[in-house]
Amino acid sequence: LAHRHTETPPSARLLKQKMSADTGVEIELTSDFIANNFVEQYYAAIHKDPELVRKFYGADSVMTHLETSSKEEPILGADLIHEKIVSLGLQGGLACIQHLVAQSSAEGIVIMVVGTFARANESVCHPFRQTFILGKMSPDDSYAFYLRNNIFAFDDAFHGEAPQHTQPPHQHPPPQPQPPAPPQQQQQHHHQQQQQQQQ
Repeated sequence: LAHRHTETPPSARLLKQKMSADTGVEIELTSDFIANNFVEQYYAAIHKDPELVRKFYGADSVMTHLETSSKEEPILGADLIHEKIVSLGLQGGLACIQHLVAQSSAEGIVIMVVGTFARANESVCHPFRQTFILGKMSPDDSYAFYLRNNIFAFDDAFHGEAPQHTQPPHQHPPPQPQPPAPPQQQQQHHHQQQQQQQQ
């Protein structure tokens, strides 16, 4: 097994201890509770200082970051992921979470986030979607997690080319009935018919 980063990231175990100290009662935390607290801490770190994001990852963590339709290779390991995140210029950016869905699994928690993100120097909010997988720090501790997988993509990355619209075949309109001739033209036409009959 790959060696994981030794610094324990913010985890459900720490949250559980805090709640126990506040209430005197140990509370069983759900995957939704853990996911919401993790996401809050993660985006707060992105906004305050991306350097802080380093502690969420381990040596076997993997991240893929898509901002355009061009293919991006996955980044492996906390050090390289940290360098990539710092280089993206995300500090001061604001994430607005619109939807968050979490599922527990045998190896941790899967989280899907849908929202918008605006960099500090931008007034435009860009729609994005992000998937996290929180892996267990230890099989013996069900409340300590690290960020094992991270896939981020702006929605623009899925629309690199304008969609091709198929035009329906051109249809000719049906012939329209001719309006009746004015009275003067009708009299002339009737007179021509009488002359033809006399001839």
